[in-house]
Amino acid sequence: MSSKKIIAKNAFFLYVLTFSNYFLGLILYPFLSRVLSVEKFGLVGFSMSFVLIFEMIIEYGFSISITEKVSRNRNNQNKINALISSTIWAKLILIIVSIICFYGSSIFIPMIKNNLLIIGLFFIDSIIKALLPDFYFRGIEDMRTITIRAVTAKLLCFVLVIMFVHGDSEIFLVPISFIIGDFIATMITIITMLRKGVRILTPNISNIYLVLSEGFLFFVSRLSVSINNSAGSFFLGIKFSPSSIQLGILAGITKITSAGENMLSPLNDSIYPHMVKEKDYHLLKKIFIYGGLIWIVGCTIIFIGADSICSILLGAKYSEAGKYLRIILVNTLFAFFSMFLGYPSLSPINKSLYANIALPIATIINIILCIILWLTHNISLVNILLVMSIMNIIMVIIRGGALIKFRRLIPSKKEVKNEV
Repeated sequence: MSSKKIIAKNAFFLYVLTFSNYFLGLILYPFLSRVLSVEKFGLVGFSMSFVLIFEMIIEYGFSISITEKVSRNRNNQNKINALISSTIWAKLILIIVSIICFYGSSIFIPMIKNNLLIIGLFFIDSIIKALLPDFYFRGIEDMRTITIRAVTAKLLCFVLVIMFVHGDSEIFLVPISFIIGDFIATMITIITMLRKGVRILTPNISNIYLVLSEGFLFFVSRLSVSINNSAGSFFLGIKFSPSSIQLGILAGITKITSAGENMLSPLNDSIYPHMVKEKDYHLLKKIFIYGGLIWIVGCTIIFIGADSICSILLGAKYSEAGKYLRIILVNTLFAFFSMFLGYPSLSPINKSLYANIALPIATIINIILCIILWLTHNISLVNILLVMSIMNIIMVIIRGGALIKFRRLIPSKKEVKNEV
């Protein structure tokens, strides 16, 4: 099968995944926004944002660093076994670190302590999701397995929530439903990986250290994403409490923008291993130009219809949320260009460093601005959204600048054919 057919097949499965997630989310989160009070829906949004930090710690950026290594060594089963084994053992170490950090946060941060049951259950779910070996299936370009796993998890979560959550008193069943769905899906994925011939080897300290050290910058990059996504909720939660109208509105509109941005992941996940192997910048250029135009049109439509979209998807309680959606939509607009100027563009020319450092820089700026707002007593939903809206703009500037600077390293079609 040709490379382009493989990309198309993988993109198809991942779009099936995305559309199923989008469809189920289109029902699930509006359902929760209606059966839960705005305050409790805000608590769900805060909890999911907070535990995302620990999920990123455990995942450690392996979805990028190990995906690349698996892709380069896909015909060497011994190397694959060593990579997968070291990664899994590394994740177990990171789980212990995360548990210690979460326990510390529950002691010293009152809003975590006061909502420990709900946030703790979401934390357990984040550990389960972080154990998924998706990096293996991305590396061998088998997106079908990822799709089956994820759709199974989402569908099961969806059914359980719809069946058992009918008001604020059942809010604890939301994370429990997620735990059940994600646990079953994780087991399916691991069993499938073992059937493909992967073997888990005994711990090798030097190999574990190697995957951790080589993945550190990717970890910093992914952790920065988590912090960026959580910082706004965190500061609003400190001021207004996790169970607040402000957090409810933020949770609602970010679910809408996240659903849109998730449409980019299938194409990115399909093109990334191909770019690492083939360095097909001609294809990437087409995706960037034509995909970018489609993305701009889509964001424009959402901007115009923001009020109606919030009312339809989130319910009448959120009819005034359209003005807030328009602000954060600026960040969503630049998400497309930030994503494809990142790892797919820079990793093939060995400049992934610039894709990585863009995120920590954006995060530092984000946090500094939030701290300034806090110190000047200007924490508000509008100001937090304005800060969030600059993240992808900063990353486009850094990543785009790096690609322009090192454009001489991009191989021509003739050079790629000769290399093959």
